[in-house]
Amino acid sequence: MNPAIGSATEAVPRLTSIRQGMAHLAPQGISEDWWLKYLGDVHWQLIAQAVGQNTTVFRDRRGRQLYAAFCATEFEQTHPSLARLGEEVDVHSELRSAGRSRIQSNHILCIHGTEIARFRLVSTFVAHVEAGVNASVRRATPYLIPVLDPATDDFATRAAALAKRQKSEIGDDTIKTTPYTPIGSDFNAVGLLYFPSFTRVFDEVAFEGETSMRWNPVKYRKIVYLANIELGEQVVGAFSMGSRNAIDLWGYPSNADMRRKLAHCLVWRHRGI
Repeated sequence: MNPAIGSATEAVPRLTSIRQGMAHLAPQGISEDWWLKYLGDVHWQLIAQAVGQNTTVFRDRRGRQLYAAFCATEFEQTHPSLARLGEEVDVHSELRSAGRSRIQSNHILCIHGTEIARFRLVSTFVAHVEAGVNASVRRATPYLIPVLDPATDDFATRAAALAKRQKSEIGDDTIKTTPYTPIGSDFNAVGLLYFPSFTRVFDEVAFEGETSMRWNPVKYRKIVYLANIELGEQVVGAFSMGSRNAIDLWGYPSNADMRRKLAHCLVWRHRGI
């Protein structure tokens, strides 16, 4: 049985409105964590819509469950001061093909017609080759494949090139932070370290010993995801080439000396807000 190719689909647009409460906001600007979780679900829902499914459970031709795992995310926040309790945010979302079995969703957040932030998420389908072992996760082909309009930007291509470079870099052992062990709530329903948890760990790394920018809202953040970890595995952060704007996360398996790079982050923050 070969994968089923869907009929040609447009960019799968969606417009929703969300009134801002405590969960949606940070002390300044929007809550990046909440919005990543919400838009991650929107991303999966749009894929399901594109292939005519009512649920976000995806399978390959053998019936094995697949997951839409994120390869890269980008967050840009232009007007954090406009994000206030009670304000209604209009969320413009669309889904596009990013080539090489990747799917990209774009999300623009507006208040009273003014853009306050935007997100770009790129995913590919993966599956566990060995049940419960995250190191065995590999790319997989879903039985139902959406046929989408191509992305109108080169974000996925540039992110893939960055990921390729990061995988080949050894990193700087001289600038490391305190080891951190993610807990159960950092993982998602299938046992993978959830992609918003990477963002939180990156912030813990960035602010270790640094307080001057702690409350400044994010202006721009890009993350490329390279690997995942097992429950109980330690994570160590390292500033890439001595810059506090570029951070690597490394995983250290408890039963092996071999480390591996998990993700790379580029981040800048607003000043004086």
